[in-house]
Amino acid sequence: MAFPSDPLGLLVELYIDGSWTDVTDRSYVRNEVTVSRGRSDEGTSTDPGKCTATLNNRGGRFSPRNPSGPYYGQIGRNTPIRVSVQTGDAYLYLDGQTSDQMTTPDASGLDIVGDIDVRVDAEPYDWRTAVELCGKYETTGNQRSWSFWVTQFGRIGCSWSPDGTFASVLNGQSTESVPAIGRLAVRFTLDVNNGSGGNTVTFYTAPTINGPWTQLGDPSVLVGTTSIHSGSAPLEVGDVADLADPPITGRIYAVEVRNGINGTTVANPTLSAVTIGASSFTDAAGNTWTLVGNSEVTDRRVRFCGEVSAWPPRWDVSEEDVYTPIEAAGVMRRLTQGAKSIGSALYRGRLRSSVGLVAYWPMEDPDGSTALAPALNHPAMTIIGSPELAAFDEFAASSPIPTLNGAELRGRLPAYTVTGQTQVRCLLAVPAGGGENNEVLIALYGSGSIRRWEVLYGNTGALTLRAYNSAGTEVLSSPGAFAVNGELLMLSIELSQDGADVDYNVVTLEPGAGSGSSLSGTLSSNTVGPLDTVVISPSGGIADTAIGHVSVQTSITSIFDLADELDAWTGEAAGERIKRLCDEEGVVFQLVDGLDDTAAMGPQLPATLMELLQEAAEADGGILYELRERLGLGYTPRVNLYNQAATAALDYDEGHISPPLEPVEDDEGVRNDITLTRKGGSSARAVLEEGPLSVQSPPAGIGRYDGQDSISIENDLQLPDQAWWRLHLATVDEERYPRITVDLAANPSLADDVMALDSGHRLTIDNPPAWLPPATISQLVAGYSEQFHPYGWSIAYNCVPYSPYMVATYDDSTARYGPVDTVLDDGIDSTTTSVDIDTPTGPLWDTAESGYDVLIGGERMTVSAVGSATGTVQTLTVIRSVNGVTKSHSAGAAVVLADPAIYAL
Repeated sequence: MAFPSDPLGLLVELYIDGSWTDVTDRSYVRNEVTVSRGRSDEGTSTDPGKCTATLNNRGGRFSPRNPSGPYYGQIGRNTPIRVSVQTGDAYLYLDGQTSDQMTTPDASGLDIVGDIDVRVDAEPYDWRTAVELCGKYETTGNQRSWSFWVTQFGRIGCSWSPDGTFASVLNGQSTESVPAIGRLAVRFTLDVNNGSGGNTVTFYTAPTINGPWTQLGDPSVLVGTTSIHSGSAPLEVGDVADLADPPITGRIYAVEVRNGINGTTVANPTLSAVTIGASSFTDAAGNTWTLVGNSEVTDRRVRFCGEVSAWPPRWDVSEEDVYTPIEAAGVMRRLTQGAKSIGSALYRGRLRSSVGLVAYWPMEDPDGSTALAPALNHPAMTIIGSPELAAFDEFAASSPIPTLNGAELRGRLPAYTVTGQTQVRCLLAVPAGGGENNEVLIALYGSGSIRRWEVLYGNTGALTLRAYNSAGTEVLSSPGAFAVNGELLMLSIELSQDGADVDYNVVTLEPGAGSGSSLSGTLSSNTVGPLDTVVISPSGGIADTAIGHVSVQTSITSIFDLADELDAWTGEAAGERIKRLCDEEGVVFQLVDGLDDTAAMGPQLPATLMELLQEAAEADGGILYELRERLGLGYTPRVNLYNQAATAALDYDEGHISPPLEPVEDDEGVRNDITLTRKGGSSARAVLEEGPLSVQSPPAGIGRYDGQDSISIENDLQLPDQAWWRLHLATVDEERYPRITVDLAANPSLADDVMALDSGHRLTIDNPPAWLPPATISQLVAGYSEQFHPYGWSIAYNCVPYSPYMVATYDDSTARYGPVDTVLDDGIDSTTTSVDIDTPTGPLWDTAESGYDVLIGGERMTVSAVGSATGTVQTLTVIRSVNGVTKSHSAGAAVVLADPAIYAL
């Protein structure tokens, strides 16, 4: 790659042998580096990110199988790669590893015993992870003074000790969470004597450490005055070595410690003033700071992080130019390619909630299987007879399980350590008409004084627990008031050694239920030993009953510990499902606000990870995306798309936009008749009956454009709102801008704002050219492509109109709804300010309201007064040409609110 003048400080790095290695060759002239992320302007789902580059391979270092190459054995399929540029404020980078910190020794100025004021300007990857920010806190010798931290719920908090001991440590915590993403300055002040016999901690946030500061929630007030221990611990930023939480992962821009609230600054490392790459520096207060671990001072911004899947060697006919064109992809490519179903909700839950689990047969085997495979390393369950495998599919939490059809199923347990507790669980579905009376559903064989435990079915739907000793004598017959006929149930048999006695409990739970049925008691003077065999339907006397997911564990846990899985996570918020699945599958996920304020999902059925993630994103209507700075995923909930301020406010007149700026007005993506079906449920239809994009024939509309889709949501009552929201998005009556390009080489001042733009962010363009509509162009970024070449850097954003996401809010006094059929009663010239309007069907315009804008024939006018009605005719007093349009208008022209309130989903 050739960057002889290196105006960008472009850096291409591979993760080799445990660290990032610079592979940028600025003497090599070939092509450019390109990056693409997100989705196309009309795409419905996010594509895997992509990065292309050409590496100088004259020495064979990028030939993975070249034993003479320096990277032999260290590069290959899915080697991590990242691309960064050098721009913006410098910061302290911390990668979250233990010992990553910057530290300064104790000094007299840092020994604050009274009021204290601590501020940290940071940009962590995740504000919702419990992390350490900074502190003067050491356990050795009881040198605990104070610390500043963040909880897993995004609350900021502080701790301090008056005497340095753990026993005297006091805590304060904010009552509200901070925003979950982005740069933010956080602050706490401790007033050790608030004048009312107590002490007060107050928390604040600000855009940067320069303020302005806004109080976060309510102060934390404790009884009694206090003080801070004047200890000898160093002041540490990042990893506060003696705290239990991990250090912050991300960026620290500045830190301030003040003696007194708004008092004298005693420490103020400002990283923008530090030399890039420095391992030590002195702050303005005279403290010498040392960087430890992998921490570094840098001004790099990562633009892509992905994996290189192939290393094709290429050369020209002269064999002088030897090169390797690589194409890296974001993590979605790996998660999508060759992915298998991640299994049923109960299967996954059973393996994850595995306390004391010694045996587990899911029994989801396909028809034709000759044994039932174990999920653990123990023997398969044998089949005697001909059960109907994969025949019963009514448990949403499971793939189809067997109906017994007169078969016996026998499972041998491996040897295990006896704990005194035994729990056996399974799914049970007896037909609504009942099963076979007094047949044993499940028998457990063991080596205690009780050799056999049985659960029997009674034709009234009851269950009975029986126990037999070594002589085969029945010593227990305990019936329970169950009603299992026609129910989908999880059955739990729980046996606990209680001294010389055995406590027993049999419990059933329906999916989604808040309580179950049970029978319990004590069998005196007996023991329960290790089980060796589990038998389903001994001698095969059961026909249409279905049983599956048999498990044995040596720890008795609540049947509710798998309640969510038993209900297949039905009702779970879409954003929370995305987060949970990523956590379960080990995929890095970046938290944001609003994950719990997302659509309630339907059951989680077996599918690939990416299919489940996309299903959740589609149900909510937000944006699933790849992270830019590390391998992982993020999700922007639909509610976070609403009413955004512009991340980047551009100006056409200022030369911010590179040509061509070409709006498109077509029918791509237009759907004015939408039928939406709930997976496993009903459907709803939304039709646009009137307006320019309605189903009416041209010119009154555009004709019918059908659309059909299905989504996984909790219930059918959600369907109408979901359908109408999709109709709203698919009938936006304005132009779209598929591509908006910014040349950052020509506009370096835009770098910070433009680099912050990502999928789901809003951009605006003021002062568009005269031949376009005069209003500010407002677009939602769906994705982008980025080009780096020897003397330039440009980003082209894939956009869709942002206006559908400008919605009304409950507390917004400016949100208005207007009549839908108002027209001009008389024509007006270009200067008339008294406008007669007619609203044939009403309601009429409110005479007490003014100060809002209307549109007539593309001209925006501000209404300053509304006259009383004569019949259905009123007079509006207006200010003309608010948007620069000056023209006459004919009688009958539509009069509409310029910014009507929109109901959000």
